[in-house]
Amino acid sequence: MNIFTRTLAWIEDSICAFALGSVSILIFVQVLLRYFWNYTPDWSEELSRYLIVWTIFIGTAIGVRNNIHIGVDALLRLMPHSFKLTMEVVLNLIGVVVSLVLIWLSVLFIQETLEYEQLSPAMRISMAIPYSAMPVGLSFAVIHFIHDIIKLFTTHEEPTAFSM
Repeated sequence: MNIFTRTLAWIEDSICAFALGSVSILIFVQVLLRYFWNYTPDWSEELSRYLIVWTIFIGTAIGVRNNIHIGVDALLRLMPHSFKLTMEVVLNLIGVVVSLVLIWLSVLFIQETLEYEQLSPAMRISMAIPYSAMPVGLSFAVIHFIHDIIKLFTTHEEPTAFSM
């Protein structure tokens, strides 16, 4: 499982690095073109927006992988280890269920987008491409939630989300 999760982590990090690097370059070039030649490519803002959307959803998976997603744990820090372990498993299962529901709904939305052949305004690409960021990123998050549950049962460490 470690090789798989390390490979997945590398893929996630690479996608985010590529997307954020591309956005930085695109916006920099767009500013130069607008300032010096009074020209702005129609597609540059749209592409930047879609790359940021991809970064957000892949970043969600990275947040789950690193256990830095939002959580309220003030009371749980005071509880015994077994209760913390149970709550960590329950919270990860809730994350899996919510992510799977959102994946299912986003896939239905993408199917509808493909059915109506919706294209982006400037680049004229299928809107299924930017919309697919949600099921891809959340699928990665589901893998990390499940991996966290497996780690909780195979290691005897303090649950990471609730440790100080």
